[in-house]
Amino acid sequence: MKVLPLLLIAASVSLAQWGGGGGKSINDYKKVSVSGRDVHVYAPSGLAPKSPLLLSFHGMDQDPNYQQQNTHWEAVADTAGFLVVYPRGGTGFSTWDISGDKDTKWVTEIIAQMAKDYDIDTKRVYMSGFSMGGMFSYHSMGKIADKIAAFAPCSGYLMGGAGTAMRPVPIFHTHGTTDDVVGYSGLENNLGSYRKQFNCPSQAEVTNNYPHTGDRATLYSWGPCDGGVYVKHLKLEGRGHMPSKNEVSDIWNFVKQYSLDGVAAAIEVPTNRDYVFNGDFSDSLKTAGWGLTVHSGEGTFKFNEGKGEIAVSKTGTNAYDVQVIQKGMHYEKGQSYKLTFDAYGSVARSLEVNLEKDTDPWTSYLGEAKTFELGTTSKSYEIKFTMNEPTDENGRISFNAGLATGSVFIDNVKIEKIDKVEDDPVVVPEDTNKVQGIAFKSIQLLGEQTFSVFNTKGAFVCKLNGVRMNDVQTQLNSMNLDKGLYIVRGNGAHRIFSVK
Repeated sequence: MKVLPLLLIAASVSLAQWGGGGGKSINDYKKVSVSGRDVHVYAPSGLAPKSPLLLSFHGMDQDPNYQQQNTHWEAVADTAGFLVVYPRGGTGFSTWDISGDKDTKWVTEIIAQMAKDYDIDTKRVYMSGFSMGGMFSYHSMGKIADKIAAFAPCSGYLMGGAGTAMRPVPIFHTHGTTDDVVGYSGLENNLGSYRKQFNCPSQAEVTNNYPHTGDRATLYSWGPCDGGVYVKHLKLEGRGHMPSKNEVSDIWNFVKQYSLDGVAAAIEVPTNRDYVFNGDFSDSLKTAGWGLTVHSGEGTFKFNEGKGEIAVSKTGTNAYDVQVIQKGMHYEKGQSYKLTFDAYGSVARSLEVNLEKDTDPWTSYLGEAKTFELGTTSKSYEIKFTMNEPTDENGRISFNAGLATGSVFIDNVKIEKIDKVEDDPVVVPEDTNKVQGIAFKSIQLLGEQTFSVFNTKGAFVCKLNGVRMNDVQTQLNSMNLDKGLYIVRGNGAHRIFSVK
């Protein structure tokens, strides 16, 4: 088996071709010793007990630093909540034992150590590797498939011929068509042998133009095979011998479905419901039912000790540029609702909350999104509203945090039906006040509430909290605002005030 010369070629060109990336570095990992050999461990903040473990193996003559720079598994782990380990290969050319038991036995020791140190779920351990690390993944299928729930080799297969797996195992293999080290042309014989062992369907389900960054991709999927497993291959047109930096999310979304007990039951989020799903961020559900949407800002959403954490690393121009959404809400025309939630920030900051249509034109059923000023200790907040639009069977709740960096923590999100909201605005005919040809509704509101103040160009000026409409003019006069007209909005209606 002529593995060594080919892998030495990979080693000679790898560092020049695929230098480090952005985000965290290996210095953010904890280096520990397992049976006298180094492993680098990344544990996301607030990692829950019984979380999964992903092992990522480097190629020949490489190291954990190289593998981390070219995969950045921590970016997925922060959101999905799992432990990442980069082991270091043996002495000499940092190789893996792909013919014996030395390194597979060491892997079982790593798993045992991580179970001791982090209380991982030993039934949800996943293995991925690049080049010789990919070969080691295939070798491990025949040695420790009773310890590994799913495998994801990249640009590596057993060149001497496929081995025999201990059991039908899920496989997600990524490979570039112009790989000149571990040739693409040899992949089919290897992968085909495993499909035959697992009694997979002979024909693949093919997804052309598979959504992917950088390379034109085609996904081939065979299954279900024995044991309910699938064998998948992501073919990357024009890709050379490269690690799986752009594929880590695809790999995770595949392997996370499996445990040693079989195919993990998918979490089904009911639709057309009048309650919040997983509003208390259950340990067993984590962030199920919630999704992160990022526009011009940057951030992540993860499970953190029984709460949802929106971590904004780059602000956008709008609050909704980093938002967490739950879809599938049923809002009935004429029905009143109360939304309650607990929230706080890593620093004092604002959080915008909306209940709205989930498709264009994104109609707000509140009239406009509500903004709350958060402190650094958890407090309860509420929104009451009446659904005045046509019934929506797929509405949403959105928490919008894109205007400030740092974290927002949300918990105990609930919605309930209530009797008609009191203190509805008394609306007088339109055109009572006009500014630059724009008609607004003049309002008189009973009771104290929050108002938003805008100038006539539509720019936000400030919030007035806990005041009555009759007191708004006095409040504005006392704020040293520029002279002119201001639009005050509350409960979906408007009134114009003049500051002299």
